[in-house]
Amino acid sequence: MVLNCGDVSMKQLTLYLRSGCHLCEAMEAELQPFITSCNLDVQRIFIDNNNELEQLYGHRIPVLMYKQQLVCEYFFDPDVLQKVMSRASGK
Repeated sequence: MVLNCGDVSMKQLTLYLRSGCHLCEAMEAELQPFITSCNLDVQRIFIDNNNELEQLYGHRIPVLMYKQQLVCEYFFDPDVLQKVMSRASGK
């Protein structure tokens, strides 16, 4: 899939995940091709042993966020990522 990423400025995404989570590993792998092509920086935050993050994301991981906006949870959706990135670029 070719993603129209809008402008080329670096965009910071946050991926909340848990160690040993197969859905988390799958989302990371599916997101990988878009990191370079869309100039994304993905901060990985493990929720293991963090009570606050466990309360927020415990049953929803993996959770991909752009700023405070939910992009995906459970499964990666490139169409949703494109919509979020287009809005972020003002298009």
